[in-house]
Amino acid sequence: MPKVTVLMPVFNGEAYLRDAIESILGQTFDDYEFLIIDDGSTDSSPDIVKSFSDPRIRFERYDDHCGTVHALNNGIRLSRGKYIARMDADDISLPHRLENQVRFMDAHPDTGICGSGIRIIKKGKLKNRRYQPEFDQELKITLLFNTCFFHPTVIMKKAAIEHLLYPKNFVYTQDYNFWTRLAPETRFANLPEILVYFREHARQISQKKADLQKSNARRIRESYLHSMIHDISDDELETHHQVAETREGINLTKAKKWLEHLVDLNTHQHVYSTDIFLKEVGRKWWLCCRKNTQYGKDTLDLYKSSYLHNHYRPSTLKYLKFFFRCLTRESSDE
Repeated sequence: MPKVTVLMPVFNGEAYLRDAIESILGQTFDDYEFLIIDDGSTDSSPDIVKSFSDPRIRFERYDDHCGTVHALNNGIRLSRGKYIARMDADDISLPHRLENQVRFMDAHPDTGICGSGIRIIKKGKLKNRRYQPEFDQELKITLLFNTCFFHPTVIMKKAAIEHLLYPKNFVYTQDYNFWTRLAPETRFANLPEILVYFREHARQISQKKADLQKSNARRIRESYLHSMIHDISDDELETHHQVAETREGINLTKAKKWLEHLVDLNTHQHVYSTDIFLKEVGRKWWLCCRKNTQYGKDTLDLYKSSYLHNHYRPSTLKYLKFFFRCLTRESSDE
């Protein structure tokens, strides 16, 4: 049996599919099977897959398009590896991705899911690097606001997920829903390195179905939030959603009050480590203020007025940009 199953669903992915396949076949770790599931493509995707003769490739093809969740769940059932590594048909895995993730998972048998950072490919060029928090409690606190993994980067222990599988409700946000259901079941981790190049393009679900994705994410977020807070008003919930979405134009006074309230609740209920919770909520406070420099010096003053700013320190460069942007907005208003 292979140690890893690389699971990649494909639907009309001809534009970038060859690069994605080659990035897996070029891995430094080779004890894997590459399970590619074509979900009813009507383009040349099946022909591209068949053009590769590597014996590690297992190709399953469906006549009808049933959706990504159907393909993923069938892939989990068909997988033979101890670990399942996700891959998307428009991304690129760096050569050492599987080697590094398998090494981590072997050394941390209590961890069920491990992701990594990504670097964005936009219009054919490498752009920003993005990271998620690294450690278990940080990630589960992150779920109060948003997903805590970049989905195409994860490697999962099959034994930790096969009894749950991807939920079929909340279409286009199944991964966020999946993580919230798995949070009580196993430990999470992210490696603080770039292991996947993530391609942004107009055909992505996140681009085409943004409104539905946002509304479904709100429903998942609300459900997960209720696991910590049983009594929350509609106004508080809306503020929480706006904080989570890092909304421009947010009422920062309300955001400050709400985030400090979350800290107080956690202190009394001991749901998460106090220090870790303060750091992660401080991160959200920083992101809210950085997004809302249009209020000028008021934003700067309000940011500093909360004790939260002492618990998450952005890089000096990011803080200086924020500082001068606030002052510049203030000067332009005058």
